[in-house]
Amino acid sequence: MAIASLPRRSTPLTVMPNPSLEPTRNGVMRGFSSRPANADDLDLTYRITRDAMRPYVEATWGAWNEGEQLAKHALNYQPQTHRIITVDAEEVGLLAVEVHDDHLWLVKVYLFEAWRNQGIGRSLIWQVLDQGRQLGKPVRLRVLRVNDRARKLYESLGFRVVSEMLERFVMEALPRAV
Repeated sequence: MAIASLPRRSTPLTVMPNPSLEPTRNGVMRGFSSRPANADDLDLTYRITRDAMRPYVEATWGAWNEGEQLAKHALNYQPQTHRIITVDAEEVGLLAVEVHDDHLWLVKVYLFEAWRNQGIGRSLIWQVLDQGRQLGKPVRLRVLRVNDRARKLYESLGFRVVSEMLERFVMEALPRAV
């Protein structure tokens, strides 16, 4: 069965609050936390998705069709697999992970632009990798070919390309022993 067609599971992944020091715009250090997403977060998760993905969608397919993208988002949004990432109660991003019988599927790790490059995304991915290690399961994801920055981040965290699609790479990180 192809990875892209695996059934979705509603088992949520726990994202722990991160008390680690994260840089902020004014140089003060602080951590982030998360909360479970709910049906009322549809608009928020769409805004985060649009902010994170629009340049890559445009580079891949040539246009961002607002109506089409909103309809796709509404159809595919599963609150039970999403976590809203917060810094001091400000909603700054989202994480979506599906738990499958033989792997974890990292569906999304998106942050508003103002919150990128501060270590939050890297910390979130490390938590997913740690969960995979605890469960003895690899972590898989897809990344658009045009998103070199994300692919390099994933590679720096141990992901390797395991297959290729027309517009995407499928990547996997095997569980590591402590």
